[in-house]
Amino acid sequence: MSRRQQRLSLLLSLAQHRLLKNADAAFKEALGISTTQLGVLFLLQKNPGAMFKDVGDALGINASAITALVSRMEDGGLVRRQPSNDDQRAIHLFATADGLARATAARPILARLNARLTEDFSERELTTIARFLNLILERF
Repeated sequence: MSRRQQRLSLLLSLAQHRLLKNADAAFKEALGISTTQLGVLFLLQKNPGAMFKDVGDALGINASAITALVSRMEDGGLVRRQPSNDDQRAIHLFATADGLARATAARPILARLNARLTEDFSERELTTIARFLNLILERF
């Protein structure tokens, strides 16, 4: 691996950490939720009743971590679990009214974060960045 490639990996890691830390602080201050919790709520907005396992898979969270996350969210009144009628082992997740309200309230905050993130880039540059990030997701 060349020095340039090593530096790129480091920069990606540092940027990801800083971005998530900043986003977490913004969402916690305004809404009392983390970016990970917000990801669950956004997913459940689009897919009410998603299977417990599918939520974890979609967000890249392992089974034990998703169990703990959903338990905290359930305790906080953001989601509710419902056993499947088809499979007693399966659990469906639903956002509560409060969870949906927080997800909706997060959208302007997310828009501001995205505007700040992209403000000095052309559409062509943003297309290249998106392509690069999507390739990372496909390859790793």
